[in-house]
Amino acid sequence: MSQPASPHPVAARIHRLTLRTLDGITDVLTTTALAAMVVVISWQVFCRFVLQFTPGWSSETALLLLAWLGLLGIATGVRDHGHIALGVLVDRLPRPARAVIGRLAPALMVVFGLYLVQQGSEFTRLMASSTLPATGLPTSVRYAAMPVAGVLITCYSGLHLFGLLPEKQPTQPDAATANDSGGDRDDEEHT
Repeated sequence: MSQPASPHPVAARIHRLTLRTLDGITDVLTTTALAAMVVVISWQVFCRFVLQFTPGWSSETALLLLAWLGLLGIATGVRDHGHIALGVLVDRLPRPARAVIGRLAPALMVVFGLYLVQQGSEFTRLMASSTLPATGLPTSVRYAAMPVAGVLITCYSGLHLFGLLPEKQPTQPDAATANDSGGDRDDEEHT
């Protein structure tokens, strides 16, 4: 019996480079939004309690950054399998049903990502002519987070669906947690 052919080295390299670039963009956008939100909120608190005034733009900017951070956080959660799952229910199903759900979940996330791209693009287009009152930014800046996150969610979900996104390796439990009830249960199963 022959071994399955390994992927072409150039294609594997392009895949790794593309994935690294996509991860880098997602992480930079998320980290930048978080850092900017911390700076804006810190400035707002300092102004309110020390300088005795509140800049009008700070609340609006913080809410704008929160929208971006929340939607980009969803994309990061999809990438890292950090999203909410009903593991208790799925783990009780027979193995074939678990396999079906394992394939269905990323497919549904692709649909959700495409929905965000479509609806977010429409909202962004519709809001291009209005402006936010305090900052004067186009309102479309707020809604642009939807299609950006939708593209990222679609990409990451598609990669999960086709098994092209490497799974995160579980951390090894230390000696203290290995002796907890979970460790005892493992011992019972092996005896």
